[in-house]
Amino acid sequence: MRKILPSALLAASAVGALLVLPAGTANALTPACQAANDILASYGSLGPSPQQKQDAADRLHAIDASGQERWAIDNYADALAKGDVALVGNNAAILNGVCQTGQ
Repeated sequence: MRKILPSALLAASAVGALLVLPAGTANALTPACQAANDILASYGSLGPSPQQKQDAADRLHAIDASGQERWAIDNYADALAKGDVALVGNNAAILNGVCQTGQ
């Protein structure tokens, strides 16, 4: 029970954050990061609606990007479409990191 509790708490807090917090922010240093930021900001927060998450993922995949930005945006979009809260959180951090460096 001890090993399961921290994992359960982490998963519950991640789900809660996804429901309450904004979908994510990408620092707008490049046009691709600005587009990702605009798409995510247009949703305010992505709730439990699978259709809304898929729509956001489709719009993210349509962004004209290359290199590290393309990789980070695609990974974030894929995680969002799958509804995997842990992957969404990890990939949001990666996307923000890539956008901060302007790659």
